[in-house]
Amino acid sequence: MTLWILGDQLNHAAMQQLSPRRVLLVEAYELGRTPPMHPQKLVLFFSAMRHFAQELRASGREVIYLQAETLAEALGQFFQAHPGATLAQMQPADYGFAERVGAIVEGLGGIYRLLPNRLWLLQPEEFDRWAGNRKTYRLEYFYRFMRQRTGYLMQGGQPVGGAWNYDAENRKAPPPGYQPPAPRRFAPDAITLAVVETVREKFRGHFGSLEGFEWPVTRQQGLEALEDFVQHRLVAFGPYQDALVEQSWSLHHSLLSPALNLGLLHPAEVVERALSEYEKGSIPLASIEGFVRQIIGWREYIYHVYRREMPGLLEANQLQASRPLPPLFWGAPTRMRCMSTVIERARQRGYAHHIERLMLLANFALLYGIEPQALNAWFVAAFVDSADWVMAPNVLGMGLFASPILSSKPYAASGKYIARMGNHCQHCAFKVVETLGEQACPFNSLYWDFMARHRALLEGNPRLGVLYKTWDRRNPKEQAAIRQQAKELRQCIAQGEL
Repeated sequence: MTLWILGDQLNHAAMQQLSPRRVLLVEAYELGRTPPMHPQKLVLFFSAMRHFAQELRASGREVIYLQAETLAEALGQFFQAHPGATLAQMQPADYGFAERVGAIVEGLGGIYRLLPNRLWLLQPEEFDRWAGNRKTYRLEYFYRFMRQRTGYLMQGGQPVGGAWNYDAENRKAPPPGYQPPAPRRFAPDAITLAVVETVREKFRGHFGSLEGFEWPVTRQQGLEALEDFVQHRLVAFGPYQDALVEQSWSLHHSLLSPALNLGLLHPAEVVERALSEYEKGSIPLASIEGFVRQIIGWREYIYHVYRREMPGLLEANQLQASRPLPPLFWGAPTRMRCMSTVIERARQRGYAHHIERLMLLANFALLYGIEPQALNAWFVAAFVDSADWVMAPNVLGMGLFASPILSSKPYAASGKYIARMGNHCQHCAFKVVETLGEQACPFNSLYWDFMARHRALLEGNPRLGVLYKTWDRRNPKEQAAIRQQAKELRQCIAQGEL
């Protein structure tokens, strides 16, 4: 049996458990083009794969490493050398991949065998038992189930501290001039530099910069990144996790999603290392709980919802949004300071933290009316931690409310939220306190126009009723002016003139 390891399954513990006689890794360049991916994500994947192959060879394993334009071409090379072989593979995370490659393998006379993917905390059958016949999913219930199942932050069957989450304590904005600890950086070695040249040669015209690559590409570097987070940033992760600030791209975020998504780190070891630091008494409960929820709650939840809801999720569009992606998402100048800052960071590093993604990028797309599939493709193209299983539920379910499976209401917000959570508005060309006029923050009129356009769908939600009462207190002339301003803004945005 040959074990075919995908680029998101680079886990030594799994290799030891499966103990394959022979290992196959494939660099198939078509996978980085359809859809197109950020150049730094391509470097991350290929470099991590090449390092992993080197480490496996050093441990005495037989490794076959193939580079080809397509998967079919690479598999053809493999079966030419190993006719009739059995290719085993841990269950791929992305929908449809196993069926696609299984057909290629069988067409080449091989045998394709799927194995459980132990890089998740929860196996599919376990989630399916919890989910039952639910038509919608709520994170809070799943998260409590996972806390009880793992025993993390539990005592005597009850949550430590008496509450399941501490969101109310985790919505603070840092004081003016605040500078968080700089994250650990990893200088490219010879393998990574060679990958940079591969990407430069084979992938042209992709969104994003190839320069300044500093992400961890080995298990050792992943462990160092984890330790850096636990020692220096976890303590204030909680209060500032939702903050939107200009002076730092990383704040106190862990930056571990790329290493986790590659398999270099296992979610259990990440959580348990953070918990061990908390148990020393230096980490506030709100910080450790918020971090644990991201890993055992949100990450697992997103994957399993994706697994159950595809392919329908990818086609969802309950708000019937149809506008193409405007030029500002591809780097065209915009006077909206928050949007230009976050999009430029995505271009430079392939990264933005979760609130920048949800409450700036996706919120703007929601209010403007971008087609969900277009924004989803951009998210896949823009971030180093992107994957189909990551982006489809986050963008279509959470960000754009294209499907109701993850949320009972859209995450729509005006400029008031952005101003409260950060400092972009202080030096912006637009005034966040104004809704009408040339200097008014575009989020404001777009927000109220969005709420008015979708009133029939949203008004019945008890959490939104008070907003419609606020809207109704405006006189009809003012309402019409706001909606006209939103219309004119959309025209400017579409033309790249905002």
